[in-house]
Amino acid sequence: MRSRLLPWLRKHRWSTAACSVLLAAILGVVATPYLSAFATADGWRGYGNGKMPADKLCRVGPGQKLRCDAAAAYGELAAAYKVHFHKELCITDSYRPYRAQVDLLRRKPTLGAFPGTSNHGWGLAVDLCDGVNDFGTPQYEWMSAHAAAYGWVHPEWAREGGSRQEPWHWEFAGDSVR
Repeated sequence: MRSRLLPWLRKHRWSTAACSVLLAAILGVVATPYLSAFATADGWRGYGNGKMPADKLCRVGPGQKLRCDAAAAYGELAAAYKVHFHKELCITDSYRPYRAQVDLLRRKPTLGAFPGTSNHGWGLAVDLCDGVNDFGTPQYEWMSAHAAAYGWVHPEWAREGGSRQEPWHWEFAGDSVR
């Protein structure tokens, strides 16, 4: 496996952070420190990444779902956002089943996480839009200043200057950041 995997990773310019996540998945450990409260090598409550049953997920927007604890915190964050901006918090992606992770990696090999390692697959990540998806906008700056109060973080790798800059990507970390 190693002889085929490393050239593939190099070809698709995977960052050191992304390779670390992949290695962690192969070794069966949690790669992101704040996820350890939610996920283990055996998954979350026995469910694997991208394999969560529908009854363990809660709606956060049209066609969008998260793990229910993350969804509740997202609802609080979205309500505060609406009070400030007088419009809904725009969400383009949330829970990502394993098949969708495979499809995303096939279509966009430099964008998606390696299947089975995505925080979207735990129902703990969202991709946001309508201003939050651009560095330096009032919406992005508001999220940066207020998201942690609701248990949401913008991972270091996704921040401006990070290894894979994704202003739109936010993750639920729960009480570890509140």
